[in-house]
Amino acid sequence: MKQYYLTSLVLAASASAAFAQFQLQQGDHISIIGNTLADRLQFDGTLEAMIQQANPQLDLSVRNLGFAADELTIRERSENFGSPEQWLTKTKTDVVFAFFGFNESFKGPEGVEKFKADLDAFLKKTKAANYSGKGPARVVLFSPIAHEDLKSPDFPDGSQTNDRLRYYIEAMQQVAAANSVPFVDLFKPSQAAYAAAKAPLTINGVHLKDTGYAALAPAIFKGIFGKDAPAPNPKLVEAVEEKNWQWHQRYRTVDGYNVYGGRSQMAYEQGRGGPQLLNYKVMQEEMSQRDVMTENREKRVRAIAKCGDLAVDDSNLPPVTVVKTNKPGPLPGDAHPYLSGEETIKKIKLHEGLKINLFADEKQFPELVNPVQMAWDTAGRLWVSAWHSYPEQTPTSKVGDKLLVF
Repeated sequence: MKQYYLTSLVLAASASAAFAQFQLQQGDHISIIGNTLADRLQFDGTLEAMIQQANPQLDLSVRNLGFAADELTIRERSENFGSPEQWLTKTKTDVVFAFFGFNESFKGPEGVEKFKADLDAFLKKTKAANYSGKGPARVVLFSPIAHEDLKSPDFPDGSQTNDRLRYYIEAMQQVAAANSVPFVDLFKPSQAAYAAAKAPLTINGVHLKDTGYAALAPAIFKGIFGKDAPAPNPKLVEAVEEKNWQWHQRYRTVDGYNVYGGRSQMAYEQGRGGPQLLNYKVMQEEMSQRDVMTENREKRVRAIAKCGDLAVDDSNLPPVTVVKTNKPGPLPGDAHPYLSGEETIKKIKLHEGLKINLFADEKQFPELVNPVQMAWDTAGRLWVSAWHSYPEQTPTSKVGDKLLVF
């Protein structure tokens, strides 16, 4: 065990010398890939704000392509979502921040050699790829964080997880060094952050809270660039998170089956007897709007990083084809083409012993439009799920779906 730690220290020292020289370049597009550690990074803007603030003249672009449970060789996605390589190309990636190793570590010591082979193949393939058209991608590899002991009977203390992780982190150091890839060890900094924190930094021992990401951000920054991070501007952090939220709606769109999968190939008549329109065409047009909305917010991020500001302007969004209904109501020209609650009651024939009364309708409560499910509770309240924007809220919509209680 002493020899194990000695090897780790030597490798960490050599890695430090390598990644201390890592530099970003003008116009770099950074893509963050990997497991849940990478995925949840998008919800706290501290690290990205630090990077933008330290490099205001570079006009950087950052996109989070992380996906919970991703492994080097396993990336589950919706049908026709696109391969990891296609998304790295779409985002014109120059720099890849790769977070792997945690899920793979559950294979235990006997899985280390396969992991090393998979990681070696991944690094060689990624470094050789020209996603941006400007040259081969540069890669920074990040280790898993340590398992935090929450000292709770509801969660394991993490000792077994950490014992497994040490094997994989040492393997990552070795493979990174062999491929001349900067390696950032987050295991020790996360342990130090847990020890210094007055409250838990994870929700369950392994998934960081926002406070956990904020606490670890300076160590991640220093691990990448070999220097101390600037104190992040709160306005910049907020702007980064707004940009990331827009990107999240695009990359992690709610209903992938409609946007990419089987239902995207459904065709609809444009009015009765009109030409057919594929779901896919309209959904991809909406995704293009999300792309531009993300870029518009990134312009503000860059402006704040340069000690200025910028009003977000979405007037440049590409158009989306207007879809006509193929099931118009009985009174197409009327402002209320469907029957009111009172009118509906008059047309219902009740069985003997039953009565009917109006409890709620769209005339009384406009929010009730497009109800898809309802249920009564024991207090006599009616809960209604109203999907105003099914299958998802459109990029320009100001009204989202609602859960209503009557």
